[in-house]
Amino acid sequence: MTKKFIPLHFTLEEIGPMIEDMGGYCLACGTEHYNIEPDACRYPCVECEEKQVYGAQEILIMGLVS
Repeated sequence: MTKKFIPLHFTLEEIGPMIEDMGGYCLACGTEHYNIEPDACRYPCVECEEKQVYGAQEILIMGLVS
């Protein structure tokens, strides 16, 4: 399985809509997730099964937005 490149930083344009839509990202595979809590941390990913799903606001707090 080829690993997908996941950016270390997201842009405000990527994170803004996710905050409004209660979304987030898996930091292991990049899959978008919806209907998760804004402060989600280490939720399991439906794609790669890693516990690396973070809510958009949590990603913002983590300093991963430029």
